[in-house]
Amino acid sequence: MMLQKVSQLELGLLFVLFNFSTGAGFMLGPLSSASGFQGWLVIIVGHFGGLAIAFMAYHFAKNRPNDFLAHYGKELIGRWLHIPMMVCYCFFFIHIASIVLRQTMDFLIQIYLPATPSWAIGGSFALVIWLAVRSGPEAIFRCAAGFFFVIFVTASFVPFLVGKELNYHSAVALITNLDMRQLTVASYPFIPWFGEMFLILFIFPLLAEPEKTRRTLVLSSLFSILFFELYYLLCILLFDKHLMAEITYPILEMLRFIRIGDFLENLDPIVVSIWIAGLFIKISLLLYVSVLIFAQLFKLKDTRPLSFSFGAIMVGLSMNVVKSQVELNDFLMHSWANFAYCVELSPVVYWAAFKLRKVFKAKKAANEPAIES
Repeated sequence: MMLQKVSQLELGLLFVLFNFSTGAGFMLGPLSSASGFQGWLVIIVGHFGGLAIAFMAYHFAKNRPNDFLAHYGKELIGRWLHIPMMVCYCFFFIHIASIVLRQTMDFLIQIYLPATPSWAIGGSFALVIWLAVRSGPEAIFRCAAGFFFVIFVTASFVPFLVGKELNYHSAVALITNLDMRQLTVASYPFIPWFGEMFLILFIFPLLAEPEKTRRTLVLSSLFSILFFELYYLLCILLFDKHLMAEITYPILEMLRFIRIGDFLENLDPIVVSIWIAGLFIKISLLLYVSVLIFAQLFKLKDTRPLSFSFGAIMVGLSMNVVKSQVELNDFLMHSWANFAYCVELSPVVYWAAFKLRKVFKAKKAANEPAIES
C-alpha cells in the first residue's frame, strides 16, 4: 500500500507539539534548578543547538531524498558498521519513548491516580500508542495536526488568566542574573532534547516537498521557543526561582491559581487532559521511527506486525529504566545527555563517508581522460 506523503505543514505542527509537550510538562523544574532566572536564555540556546543538529541531519538526507538511510547506509560505511548503528538508533528512539511514557506514568500516579498500578497506566497508554503506530505515519501526523489547534488555543488563554498573580518586580532579574559559565553548563543537557528532531533523517522519504524542510524546522522551532519561553517566564515570575526548582510540575501548580467564576475553580484537569494528547503524539512518533528502522533493517515490507511487540518493550523499559522520579531527573541531566549527543551527532559518520566517496569519484573521473590520452 502506498503511503501518502506528509505535508510540510503537518511536519511543522507535529514538531511544535514534539518539543513543547515534554518541555513544558517535565523540564521546567530541572531547568529552573540548573539556571534560575537565566533559564529563558537556556531555552534559546537549547532550541538553536537542537536545530543545528536537525540541520545536519537534513543536509545529509537531502542528498538522497527518496531513499531511507537504513537501505543505503551500508553502501557508505559498510554493513559491519551500518547494522550496529541502525540498531543503536532503533534503541535510542524506543528508549526516549519509554522515558516519556515513564514521566507520564509518574505524573498521572502522583497527581490523579495514586492507587493505580503503574503497569495498568502504562499498558492502557501503550494500547492507544500501539494503535497509532499500527495505523502508520499518516494517522500520527493527522492526529498531530488536529490536536495542535486544540492544545495551543487552550495554551494561549492561560497567560491572560494568570497574569494578575505575577510578581513583575522580579522581572529585572532576568537581565541582571547573567552568568556565561552557568549558561553554558546549564544548556548542555537540554540541547539533546531539542536535537531529537534529527529523526527527520529516518522519515525524509515520507515528506512532501522535502526541499522546504529547513524552513519548516526553523518555523516550528521559533514557535516552540515562543510558547516555551512564555510558560517559563509565567512560572518563574509566579513562584520565584527557588520555589520553582522545588516544584515537580510548575505549570500544574500555576494552573491551580486560575479561577474562572464560581463554576470552574480548577482548570488543571481540562488543560492536562489536552496536554496528554501532545505526549501521546510524541511517544507514537518515536515508537514508529524505531519500528520503521527495525523493519527496514531486516527488509520487512510491513511495520504493523512489529508495533505490538515494540509497544510491550517500551512499557517494560519505562517501568524498569529507573526506580524513582528523582533518579530519572538525575539521569536525564547527566548520563543521558552524553549518550544522546553521541547518537544524535553520529550521522556525521555517514556524511563524511558520502563526501569522501564523492571526492574519490571526482578524482577518478578527472584521471580517466588523462589515462586514455
